[in-house]
Amino acid sequence: MLTNSAERYGAVSRLLHWLMALLILAMIGIGAYMTDLDKEDPLRAQLFTLHKEIGVTILALAVIRILWILVSRPPVMPAALQRWEVVLAKSTVGLLYLLMLATPIAGYLLTNTGGKPISYFGLFDLPSLMAKNHDLHETLEEVHQFLAFSILALVGLHFAGALKHRFLDKDPEADVLKRML
Repeated sequence: MLTNSAERYGAVSRLLHWLMALLILAMIGIGAYMTDLDKEDPLRAQLFTLHKEIGVTILALAVIRILWILVSRPPVMPAALQRWEVVLAKSTVGLLYLLMLATPIAGYLLTNTGGKPISYFGLFDLPSLMAKNHDLHETLEEVHQFLAFSILALVGLHFAGALKHRFLDKDPEADVLKRML
């Protein structure tokens, strides 16, 4: 089934969820690795280009996910969950969506203020929305890094919650992980 049901996520939602999870984790790894490389290392420039291309992909997929939610509503939260669990889960997911938009936008503006172009896999160039600005670039670099690590923390919380319901609670009614597998 492509669309979501009241009890389970459909194929489109599952594909978008796991693809974005993989891309986001890869981005954080690439970002951490590339910034540690010597500025003269040619691999650094290649990884920065790849990082920007994947970032644009994540932004596009985040918009698609949000639009998909309007087309195919997510399953309702299991009745077996405590109220605080529902609030925490919804807050975490909401913040993840916000960060899936804000982090690549900050990266885009960071690139603009650094005076660098963004080409999407050589297919087209994205327009520059801001002029080169060293001070703003430095600030956006910190913002982008903070947002990326915030995503990592929220992904950890999201994953820990899913594992808690599956392995600690052992309540099939509260097993939210099976709805996304």
